[in-house]
Amino acid sequence: MCSPGTLIRAIAGILVVALFFVDASASQAGALPESVPDTTGTTTLYVNSIRFSGNNSVPEKELREIIVTTEPTSFLGLGIFGKSRKPFDPENFERDLGVIKKLYTYKGYFFADIRSSMQYRKKNGRIDISITIAENEPARMDSLAYEGLEAVDEEIRDRYVRSGILKTGDVFSVEKLIAERDRTMTFFRNEGYAFFHEDSIRIRVDTVGTNAGVRYSLRLPEKLVYGSPVHAVVHNPVRRDTLSSERRFLKDSISGVVFGSQKVHPDLITSAIAFRPDQITQESLEQKTLQNFGKTNVFSSIVIKPDSVRDGRLYTTVHLEPAPKHQIEPKLLVDNRYGSLFFGVSAAYENRNLLGGAEQFKASLEFGTQTSYSNNLLDNLEEDDYDKFIPYEFSAKSSLIMPVLQRPDNVYSAYVEYSRSRSPILLSTVNGLVRGSYSAKPGPSSRLSFDFFEFELVQKDSLRGFRKLFKTDLAENIGIDPDDDVAVDAGIDSLLETRINQTFRLRYNYTNLNRAPVPKNIWNLDLLVEESGSLAWLVDQIIDTKSYEGFTDKDPQIFGTQYSQYLKAETRLGFLRNLSPERQLAGRLHLGWMMPYGKAEATPEERRFYAGGANSMRGWLFNTLGPGSSASEVAANFGADIKLELGLEYRWKFFTLFDQPSGVTFFTDIGNIWDRTGPYGFSLNSLMNDFAWDFGVGLRVGSPIGPFRFDFAWKIHDPAEEDSWLISKWNPLDFTFNFGIGEAF
Repeated sequence: MCSPGTLIRAIAGILVVALFFVDASASQAGALPESVPDTTGTTTLYVNSIRFSGNNSVPEKELREIIVTTEPTSFLGLGIFGKSRKPFDPENFERDLGVIKKLYTYKGYFFADIRSSMQYRKKNGRIDISITIAENEPARMDSLAYEGLEAVDEEIRDRYVRSGILKTGDVFSVEKLIAERDRTMTFFRNEGYAFFHEDSIRIRVDTVGTNAGVRYSLRLPEKLVYGSPVHAVVHNPVRRDTLSSERRFLKDSISGVVFGSQKVHPDLITSAIAFRPDQITQESLEQKTLQNFGKTNVFSSIVIKPDSVRDGRLYTTVHLEPAPKHQIEPKLLVDNRYGSLFFGVSAAYENRNLLGGAEQFKASLEFGTQTSYSNNLLDNLEEDDYDKFIPYEFSAKSSLIMPVLQRPDNVYSAYVEYSRSRSPILLSTVNGLVRGSYSAKPGPSSRLSFDFFEFELVQKDSLRGFRKLFKTDLAENIGIDPDDDVAVDAGIDSLLETRINQTFRLRYNYTNLNRAPVPKNIWNLDLLVEESGSLAWLVDQIIDTKSYEGFTDKDPQIFGTQYSQYLKAETRLGFLRNLSPERQLAGRLHLGWMMPYGKAEATPEERRFYAGGANSMRGWLFNTLGPGSSASEVAANFGADIKLELGLEYRWKFFTLFDQPSGVTFFTDIGNIWDRTGPYGFSLNSLMNDFAWDFGVGLRVGSPIGPFRFDFAWKIHDPAEEDSWLISKWNPLDFTFNFGIGEAF
């Protein structure tokens, strides 16, 4: 038997010996060419470029990663944000050629020939390096055998052999040998052989020319089942474990002890442990146990420790170290949503195990405000028509998440929020929200959530000057004659009416991000279906049948308060393709549609779709685009019922700042929002003519809380302009700047 290190050394020795006999000249193939200039004088040489050719089986990127000699890099060749250049070292380069040779040998190309040439530039003292690789024929496995399986059941033996990674006729490589060794260990550890490990495997490789024969000799230990009971220990998080502070329980064949005064419900322990006495020992069940405990967010350390083996039984203890129960988390919010810098702070308190069953309670306060006064949306008003003010947002939120202990992936949650805001369009808003939800995982990559109860109270009030702003910037956009005072008053009243949103919501999320290994293409899908007003309508029809002043029987109201009735569907699809560790291609699709029904004639603006800003159409500021070809930024701040947006980004991380990857992003966005009817209603013609389109470049500066985004965007097509195509009169100084934290999508 041999250890992993001995195994690798043995394999390497076999390959080196084979290489020596089949290619005695290989040691000379990587030597430095005689044309390399002498670097012992006063002139210091630097590498100008490195070129690879002939490397069909090994990507160039992998070759560059394993060599020390590098060529200089910088941002767009300007000499900034690049790595400091290093003098060319012939000894390092000779070792680099040897490393490349070893890599090819490792991959089964025993006869690969590595040669190099250099061109000296006398003018600037730099050299161009060419590395030519003749891969030649790889070694292939002509025989494969497994020994030591005589005591294994025939069904298990056949399943093990059928699922093998190695196949006769395949290219031989050390990578595949190690992968097959790891598969073997995982396979038998899941079949009851808990103490099967690297030293239980002996690998022999015989090479002749381009042929390799492989033999795996296995020594299987005793097959085991879990002993009774399974033990679990929750250690004291603040002091040493003492008998005077222990609490014991025995439930579902699990014997548990909890030290200290902490609350830990026995069901939390028993539901997370995936294995039971008399089951065949399985590594996969132990991994699932670790995952289950990790999902609770209660424990900082989870260790499954084998205690002893007696009479074919493995007695096991799960040791749990509780994480800090209380946590305070501050956050910063910085963007330019209203044109000027918007700065926000929040403080959140979290209790990770409120009642002992991994209940997570969280409460937070958040306040954000513009750092300076701005009247960008009030251009059609005189300064004495309104009072100057600075927009702000305030919210107080609280949530409680209660897992279903018998199904750790399923949770109930309750959410409460109170918020106040003052927006640049001379409106102040007060919101109160209560929500109850249930969330489940139908599959390992998906989640389904149902908001079975949501009640929101929205109260809006106008500031001085709003009536004039309504007449100049909004009335015509919603089909109201600004000269008809009665119609204007009715429109304002409908906007400022206190309103109830009683909502059911179903959301489906899918992502393949958490798969192992991580796929090259990452997909994220979010589907939402929402209905508001059905319960309120039943109350209106059955319980509250009285008449109230200011309302008719045709108005949606209960107890003298208007309620919303609408249907909404929305989907977001995002993808991320990893072109290399430094380069990514990302895209998004955002579709949305909603409509009123029943007694309602309009949808509530707080639930509508908006366009423009750091996470939307970046050629426009926050919520200033649309609907359709509307030129009114005030109208855009009231949203619309239909949305279509597409976005595409090329992300390039090529330098680090504060030890975080940073770089640039090139992007383009296309889309808009539309009304359902009216002058800016959605139609095939408006889709073809009223789309907005931008392109831009952004700087990404890495930080521990996510990249800081500085995006500069130029409009290509602006439907609000008479001559909507702007590319012909492009001005590099006429850009829209958006700032945010985290990627746009």
